[in-house]
Amino acid sequence: MKTTTATAIKSLKKNRKIKVFLFFLVLSSIIWMLMELSKSFIAPVVFNVEYANLPKDKMVQKKPISEVELLIKAPGFMLLKYKLKTYKIILNLKSISRDKNAYYILPNKQITDLNAQLSNEIEIISVLRDTIFVEIGNSISKKVPVIPNLDIQYKVGYNLVEKIKLKPDSIIISGSKKLIDSITGISTSPLKLTDVFKDISLEMLLKSPYKSGQIKMSDVKVKVNGKVDKFTEGTFKIPVTIINAPFGVTVTTFPKEIEVIYQAGLSNFSKITQNDVSVVFDYKQYENDTLISYLTPIIVQQSDFIYALKINPPQLEFLIEK
Repeated sequence: MKTTTATAIKSLKKNRKIKVFLFFLVLSSIIWMLMELSKSFIAPVVFNVEYANLPKDKMVQKKPISEVELLIKAPGFMLLKYKLKTYKIILNLKSISRDKNAYYILPNKQITDLNAQLSNEIEIISVLRDTIFVEIGNSISKKVPVIPNLDIQYKVGYNLVEKIKLKPDSIIISGSKKLIDSITGISTSPLKLTDVFKDISLEMLLKSPYKSGQIKMSDVKVKVNGKVDKFTEGTFKIPVTIINAPFGVTVTTFPKEIEVIYQAGLSNFSKITQNDVSVVFDYKQYENDTLISYLTPIIVQQSDFIYALKINPPQLEFLIEK
């Protein structure tokens, strides 16, 4: 019994010594690692690249390289940070150079500016790519209309009272002549609305026909407004009017009055009168084809409040007396 107890005590002491040894081993390893990471090292690190200060009359035709490798000097823990996450630097295009038809920048001439963008603990030794080519062309501008890409389905009995209004209804686009000349309008992103019975008021993003950065737009979104109302039908009769009849010629029509059938929003329905619609029949239709026996109506005036208009009868019989 005493022998067993003594053996257990020796084993416990031995395990405790191993644990203490392992603790100090790990602790010393951490201290050594921290000491090593506090030392400065020189190593290559990849950075994302953005470009700034392009001359106003110029436009980048094709996106340049988006990554560049820098040789930097920094403490080990800072190097580890920049190795684990990709950071950004900005290259200045203000001092861009040209050789024949090619534009280029020499990033190593911007080392001072690049160092100013990073922490004081980091020093950029060099940019491992000594020349970066940038495809640049002259920039032009023009005004183009905004085209709404809207698919609207209205609730039964409802519709627009007036045309959709855009603000702005046109924008200024800038870019290379080749790209700008091919653009006749800028569309909004597509949007579908269903079962609409209330006024429309929303913002829509504009969709560039080219990749990001190839053209510039004065606006990136527009406001869209439309007045929606419930529609009802109304009718009234007006006398037949013949135009362009020669002197001494009498045109008798059957009937002598026509019926105007129209649809309008409830809010504007009471504003519509017979004077808001003007319909004529042109004698020249007969002069151009003496075989016809009917004249067709021509709507020369219609109120903006009217959504749809129909004339009854759609053709008019006539008799000519000379």
